[in-house]
Amino acid sequence: MSADAPGPHETRNSQRDNRGQTVQAGSIGGGVHFHSAPDRAPVPRQVEPPTPYFVNHEECQSWTRGHMDPDAPPKVVVCGGPRGIGKTELLRMISYTTGDYFTGGQLTFRYARGRQEDGAAALAQFLQVLGVHRSALPEDPGLWPGAYRTHTHDRRLLVVVEGAWEPAQVRALVPSGRGSLVLVSNDGADLRELKWADHARTTDLRPLDRAASLVLMERLVAHPLAEEDPGALERLLEVCGGLPLALVLVSGQLDAGGPGSAAALVARVDGARRMLRAIGDDQGNLDVFFRTAYEGLSPRAAALYRALGTWPGSRFDRRIAARVGDAGALRELVTARLVKEDGDGLGFEHDLLRVHAGELAEEEPERGRRERLRLMLDAYLASLGFAERLVRGERLRVVDLDRLLEGEEDPFGGDAELARGWLSRERPTLVAVVLGCADAGLHEHTWRFAELATALYLEERYLHDWEATGTAGADAARMVGNAAAEARLGALVSRPLRDLHKEDLARERILRAVELVEGVEDELLRGSVWEFYGRFLEKDDPAGAIEAYDRSVRHNRASGSPHAVRGTALAILFRGAARLAARRPEEAVADLEDAVGRLLALPEGPDDRMAARARTALGRAYHAAGCDREAVAALNLAVEGFSALTAHLGYYEAEAHEALAEVLDGLGAAGDARRHRAEALRLFREVGSPRAQAVEERASGERDRAREPAGPGD
Repeated sequence: MSADAPGPHETRNSQRDNRGQTVQAGSIGGGVHFHSAPDRAPVPRQVEPPTPYFVNHEECQSWTRGHMDPDAPPKVVVCGGPRGIGKTELLRMISYTTGDYFTGGQLTFRYARGRQEDGAAALAQFLQVLGVHRSALPEDPGLWPGAYRTHTHDRRLLVVVEGAWEPAQVRALVPSGRGSLVLVSNDGADLRELKWADHARTTDLRPLDRAASLVLMERLVAHPLAEEDPGALERLLEVCGGLPLALVLVSGQLDAGGPGSAAALVARVDGARRMLRAIGDDQGNLDVFFRTAYEGLSPRAAALYRALGTWPGSRFDRRIAARVGDAGALRELVTARLVKEDGDGLGFEHDLLRVHAGELAEEEPERGRRERLRLMLDAYLASLGFAERLVRGERLRVVDLDRLLEGEEDPFGGDAELARGWLSRERPTLVAVVLGCADAGLHEHTWRFAELATALYLEERYLHDWEATGTAGADAARMVGNAAAEARLGALVSRPLRDLHKEDLARERILRAVELVEGVEDELLRGSVWEFYGRFLEKDDPAGAIEAYDRSVRHNRASGSPHAVRGTALAILFRGAARLAARRPEEAVADLEDAVGRLLALPEGPDDRMAARARTALGRAYHAAGCDREAVAALNLAVEGFSALTAHLGYYEAEAHEALAEVLDGLGAAGDARRHRAEALRLFREVGSPRAQAVEERASGERDRAREPAGPGD
């Protein structure tokens, strides 16, 4: 029994110097550690502000505001129109000017075919923004819609949805709070079902009139438009047809040309080949400006424009651009308003420009085009490699990071938190790059990106992203005959597949990984694959999971690698949990005691987070074995361990408090049990866990029983 375990009638004082609070708890409970509650999650403001040169669309703005009713059920408003007409900017302006009305905040999500197609991915993102800690997300994604409705019930929210092509993608994101509004941008997808089945309101944006078009150009062009030939200016306005994107491009060219350049630009426009129907209407007025903007570039800037058109993601950074161009060429693209820059990096001014640049690149010889793409991908792969190493440390990986990063400069300067933030921001680009490499047949890049991207998914539960990239990566590894990479990625992707209830696919991947890894001379990798196999089995087949963890331990020990120390500790920890599930508590206690010791004695330093989680499991195992005083000691140490961590792990700390309350109930320490259950409830609420309801019901029942009058025989 631990020396820290209090006796049946002992009292323990616990003073936390960093908070200046002292609590005295009698009986068996030990120290009850209260925490200064962190600030409530800020009101989300996800929608970007509009550009400072936004003009007009007043009619549509007024029409949308007319549907705002603080007492009405949530409404859906669909704004349609061709690409380039300004729908995104309109939605941003509405969000910007109604910020005070939507007191619950603003959320936004952009769907993308082949990359972000499922509303569940949006729900996971929204729930975390609304204050649900990633560890508190229900394991079953089928529970996320209910959790979303619960967390939006008392909020008046604005939800902006772009890129949806199916009504179900919109319905999934409708909040439950009164007065909420869902604004949908529609490029022409068939969303009519929303109108008759969901009573959605629809409207189409109209092109800007002449006056508004002229105002927009005046705001964009540095020199006075009075310095331009009036006839030339009128011709440009006519060809633009009130389309904001065309006006932006024209203004960029007038800026670059300086005063008096309108006449020369008109000559180029009128001399251009027949316009392609780039926006699908009778005007077809975008293609001519794409062409004139492109033809006005220097050869260096034009080459960079084409090269960036092959980049799979919508965002890129200067490091990527520098591999295929120079700083002067990039400045030229920004000045011409073909490329824009903000705090998160660079991107094309509009998706249609990216499509246009990609089409021009397709006209080049394939060999040169693919070589430039590889140069950009290699730059991004190096950034991802540095981020992965900083976040995960020296762990098992199939990618040879030393070779990959040789001669490269660390963009994060060794700062793990900076790398972690970068990974989160790069989430959509990571998916786009992996799938883009797969589409291009760049199999080596595909599996390397997929493996390194798991640095994000192992910390953040982006299940759909993980499924898409892991599946593509495993398939790519198979295409190049890399059994080690396929086994590694197949084992990893079995996790999100299982969590998404794709049992057959998960089983196929993990069994394939187990088969492959037996032919790989890497004991450390074998140990990892068998650990993942145990995780796959543990819910339905604890006995099989125990055997898998046994294999994992043997392979780790046989590897002789310093990285195997942690792998062995984790396998023993999970084996202990499986033995507890199999109703073998004494064996579970032995494993979990061993795991705690190993996790605190790792060569790279103690893993306090996993040790605290192991102590929670150990406390439960002691309780199942009838050793309640040892259980109290282990769970108190778990609570203390979580409290000392810098990272917020409220969900796991809440589990420790909840388990401790259960043990104390059995020991008759009702007062201490109530205090720990109250702390569990506070923490579960803080991270937005649905388990808060069950704890609340238990606590309410206890309060009701405490208020019941004693019976005659009592």
